[in-house]
Amino acid sequence: MKLNILIVFLLATVSVSKAQNTYRAVVRDRSTNENIAGAIVQLNGSTNGNSTARDGEITLNNIPDSIQVITISCIGFITFNDTLFFPFNEQRIILLDPESKEIDEVIVEGTRSNKSIDNIPTRVEVLNEEIDEASSMDPSKVAHLLTHSTGIQVQQTSATSNLANVRIQGMDGRYTQILKDGFPNYGGFSGSLSIMQIPPLDLKQVEYIKGSASTLYGAGAISGLINLVSKEGDKDETLLHLNASHVGAFDVNTFLSRKIGKTGFTLLAQRNTHKYFDADKDGFTDLPQLTKYNFNPKLFFYFNSRTKLSLGATFTSEVREGGDINLLNQQTPESVHFYKEKNDVNRVTTQLKFETKLTDRNTLIIRNSFNIFHRGLEITPSYTVGKYNFAGEQLSSFSEVAFTNRTKENVFITGLNFYSDEFKEQKLQSTILRNEDHQTFGGFANYIFNLGKNVAIESGLRADHVMNAQTYVLPRISTLFKWTRKLTTRIGGGMGYRNASIFNQEAELLGYKNVLPIDKNKTVAERSIGCNMDIGFKTTLGEHFFLNINQMFFYTHLKDPLVLVDTNGTSGVYHFVNSNAYTQSYGAETFFKFGFYDFVLFVGYTYTHVSNITNGKEVEFTLTPQHSLKGDLLYALPGKWRIGLDYEFKSSQLLSNGKRTRDYWTYGAIVEYTYKNYTLFGNVENFTNFRQTNFESLRSTPYNTPQFTQVWAPLDGIVFNGGIKIRL
Repeated sequence: MKLNILIVFLLATVSVSKAQNTYRAVVRDRSTNENIAGAIVQLNGSTNGNSTARDGEITLNNIPDSIQVITISCIGFITFNDTLFFPFNEQRIILLDPESKEIDEVIVEGTRSNKSIDNIPTRVEVLNEEIDEASSMDPSKVAHLLTHSTGIQVQQTSATSNLANVRIQGMDGRYTQILKDGFPNYGGFSGSLSIMQIPPLDLKQVEYIKGSASTLYGAGAISGLINLVSKEGDKDETLLHLNASHVGAFDVNTFLSRKIGKTGFTLLAQRNTHKYFDADKDGFTDLPQLTKYNFNPKLFFYFNSRTKLSLGATFTSEVREGGDINLLNQQTPESVHFYKEKNDVNRVTTQLKFETKLTDRNTLIIRNSFNIFHRGLEITPSYTVGKYNFAGEQLSSFSEVAFTNRTKENVFITGLNFYSDEFKEQKLQSTILRNEDHQTFGGFANYIFNLGKNVAIESGLRADHVMNAQTYVLPRISTLFKWTRKLTTRIGGGMGYRNASIFNQEAELLGYKNVLPIDKNKTVAERSIGCNMDIGFKTTLGEHFFLNINQMFFYTHLKDPLVLVDTNGTSGVYHFVNSNAYTQSYGAETFFKFGFYDFVLFVGYTYTHVSNITNGKEVEFTLTPQHSLKGDLLYALPGKWRIGLDYEFKSSQLLSNGKRTRDYWTYGAIVEYTYKNYTLFGNVENFTNFRQTNFESLRSTPYNTPQFTQVWAPLDGIVFNGGIKIRL
């Protein structure tokens, strides 16, 4: 009896062991034949699964006899079902097909080619998911959003009116070109106000091209280009956004988007107000008194699958006042209380874009924009000098016709454009009007082509003729090397220029008082040559993890930089001249992004060295930290929670008086909770309350006011804001 039981047990064991099989496979990318790590391999109808190793190999045990289906899936590839009859003992070679459109594929518009960010040789950084988060922090302007990229510094230029410009790779803000949907309407007299007036709520993405980009859109993009891309009226969306802060801000924002048949429209309407705020109680505003209205309608006509037309306009009105709080409270100026700065701004902008596909390969695009910008600047530098006014109207237009020929891999773009920029000063107190007029005819060509499967080249050439000046020829080239599906290198460089103008930060600090007009016979345009190189690595680590690392190096050489000098040394009358020095900027940016389940960790480090060099002697740029670090940790549960922590570090900065500032850190946090169509949000900035005024007074010579104070750290300290978003 015992013998029979033993025999039955052994037979059962053998039977079970024969019924359990092993599945062995190597998973590869069909297009490149590279092994795929992190692909999920699972036995259908069970929890039996695993992910492929670095060499693409996978082993699954305990596969029962009979017909079984093994599913192989990976982000960016079409899922494959391998059906086998077990027992089966051979190793399988599984070739996965890339998806025709990769998940979260980002199409870049700023380069005109409309290729995906992964396939374009020009190095482009894109923000899209960050826009909604940044609008919770500050829905009135894009300034906060622009700080989400390494190598970007929003530099406050006024201690009382909170004006600012964007500095890329340490270069002054006048060398950054800002576009809205490819239209260059934000420069000149409006430069220090632009990022304080453009709202983020109607944006779908922000594109950065760092380094010389004048070949793409003409003068101004010496250190880089920022293209703000608006949403189109191709889907229904209704958003009501209310925001308030403990420092006096209150914002009412509405965005609408509809598509009805072949017609679509978007509408952004805003009212932003801010009471003055004095964080250090010194009697001067650290945040100005502000009332701003913004109205931005846009129409889209989709005539057929080949042709569409968009018409848009922007209407902005703003009054911004800062300075002595007694004057803001309508008290009469006196010898102790006199300093005030007021900006009264009105802007009207129109945009037209017509696009038609002539054939499957050929596309014609016509663009036109017109911009009227009026600004009145009133400043009282001293009680004895009294009130000074500078005002004027800037009229600019941009017209372009471009032709694109597109094959499967190659893109050829050529076009002509005309850009006019005219400033007329309103005659108030000036004896000499500082009028300016720049008219530029340009032609350009850009060609993107592949050399084999792993090398793509983008070559460009622009020729700009500035009326009554000279012609500038601007070549540019970029190369993309795809070493593997995950590892890439980009190398690029080009030339740029900027027309001589009084609208620079140095003149802005003076309120343009006693600044003479540009002498066209004695000044020339600032010219540059720049290059950059980066190495990028992207990979997924299983189904719930991804890793993105990028290391970039940059260099810019600027010839004939404009500097503001006293005409006779002590006259108090100033004019711009070309310096005998040259400016150089070089450094490196390190980008790290790691996603794990619902968490995303971002870290960005920038090393920047900017200096003027005269006869071999090097002078460091002011307000340029050599080391900066920024990052955040975000937890996002779609449709429910978003919790983020962010930080920023800036190393010591040199001031114009020769002193050096201290290193400092700032920290922030944001929480959002969504229930159905409602999102409640709360945000705190600089919760350690680090302020420049903790270490020094903002009063500066010669008038013992904040007018000439250089801002190197936050002035407002800790800021709480919160509100609600309602989506219908």
